[in-house]
Amino acid sequence: MIRSAVMNDYEAAESIMEQVQRLHAGWRPDVYRAGVTVLTPDYFDELVRGGQVLVWEEEGAVTGLVIFAERQAEGPVKVERKTLFIDSIAVDEAHRGRGIGRRLLDECKKLARRRGCCGLELQVNAQNARAMKLYRAYGFAEKSVNMELDL
Repeated sequence: MIRSAVMNDYEAAESIMEQVQRLHAGWRPDVYRAGVTVLTPDYFDELVRGGQVLVWEEEGAVTGLVIFAERQAEGPVKVERKTLFIDSIAVDEAHRGRGIGRRLLDECKKLARRRGCCGLELQVNAQNARAMKLYRAYGFAEKSVNMELDL
């Protein structure tokens, strides 16, 4: 079942996010630190109070989560548009491949529609083939590409 996160979910959420951090640190040690706290209790509390975290719970255990925020694009050269930006979506490694990520995306899509957003946005590590496969199968398409030049 999907529900809004509460502070009692902190330890499970941090554990899942640490799993993702290990993956990212392995792919991009030039960007991500290994062995760090990803979500501090204060930051998680801020996200929870802001209603920006949904969790997937089964049999009393949190096995997935999504952290999101509304983004409003505006300015002299941009069309005004509101999107729901998925900052992080993660599933406990023991529960991956069972459709939990897809269900979390479904809930984000419903939430975005209720809030009057025109779409969902996210970023994904170029080496995260599993996540990219999920996002493409879900209907996400590359609209912008972040490129880097190491010096």
